[in-house]
Amino acid sequence: QVSMPGALFTRASSGQRWRSGLQCCFQPAAAGAWRCQGSQGLDDEALWEDIAAFKSRRPRPVSVKEVLNNPEPRALAKFLHVEVPVRYAERIRWIEDIQDWGDIEELAEVHACHVQTFRELRTVRRYPELSNFTEVVKAAAARTRMVPHQLAGAMHRLHAERGPSFGGSFANKWLDKFLLNRIGSEMLMAQYLALATSTAHYEAGQVRSGGIIDPHCNVAEVCQVVAFRIQERCATITGRTPTVNVEAFSAAGGDEHGIPRLSYVPFFLRYILEEILKNSCRATVEVVKSSRELSRRPISIVVCADERFVAIRVADRAGGVPADVGKRVWSYLYTTAANSAKYGEGATALAGFGVGLPLSRLYARYLGGSLDLVSLPGCGTAVHIFLPRVQSEQIEVVPDDDNPV
Repeated sequence: QVSMPGALFTRASSGQRWRSGLQCCFQPAAAGAWRCQGSQGLDDEALWEDIAAFKSRRPRPVSVKEVLNNPEPRALAKFLHVEVPVRYAERIRWIEDIQDWGDIEELAEVHACHVQTFRELRTVRRYPELSNFTEVVKAAAARTRMVPHQLAGAMHRLHAERGPSFGGSFANKWLDKFLLNRIGSEMLMAQYLALATSTAHYEAGQVRSGGIIDPHCNVAEVCQVVAFRIQERCATITGRTPTVNVEAFSAAGGDEHGIPRLSYVPFFLRYILEEILKNSCRATVEVVKSSRELSRRPISIVVCADERFVAIRVADRAGGVPADVGKRVWSYLYTTAANSAKYGEGATALAGFGVGLPLSRLYARYLGGSLDLVSLPGCGTAVHIFLPRVQSEQIEVVPDDDNPV
């Protein structure tokens, strides 16, 4: 047996796989995070057989059109009750594929929480009311809130303790598939909770709620809101406020006043833009020597569209990405914060954890889009985002072992 903070792990009798003897509960942790605390009592052979069975199943990706056309909580609950455990089981498998994963505290904790969520989803009933199912989904969503940072920390620890075989090549591929799979689970659960906890009562024939999906998301407006928020943050931290200009164009005849709109999850778009603008604003204020020079280096956001796609370009004039950095901007092991021996140390509200840009690219990919970065040395950096706007073409990308990223 190996004791770890908040958990007890026993090595399974067959092979080297670890089995967690945990029941997770919520305990407030530092900085408002939630941690999964362990106690003994979950050594149920049937549970592990159930997880093994679900690992072999393939996920069933859905489109935005399907989600919007099925706004009833009970119908979505029925789908989630089977689909989310499939995705959780796959992620449990990926953790267990890492040799001696139980020795890495962050992996052990994420594994324990995944097992607990799987167990609760497989045992909760949806009838006669959805209340118990809703509470299980709420708990699952809350306990995975810090997973990207936990896993990034785990990759840093693996690299430090086990060397080059767990370097950027391994960490980036493993985290990309794990976190992209997770985005799908989180979207489905958040959509269900938005519908299930709504106080609105719909009559037959009335327009239904889109849940967390805005059927008419005004992209330029989201850009303006995010830009103002990051400008304020930059002013607070650095004492300087970069100029950010937002323009919108459309070649699609149906876009009123030439303002592109699409069915999208505003949270995803805000997250993507926040991470890009944090980098552009920080780089801009660091490269200038005066307020006058700052005004000559505006950050430009251009939103444009045709009938099938919405495109966003965020461009700065901060000199471009240094040559020695290059593609490392997409690595979870790279951060623009001050060098630190420990993951997360030296982080600020503008930089520091190393998950922002790679996770933004995953959010863009999740519904069939893309995010790319072009650096022009001596000039600046441009990020290009392309998002499909036809609902039937906005289909989840859900990695599994038969469908890699």
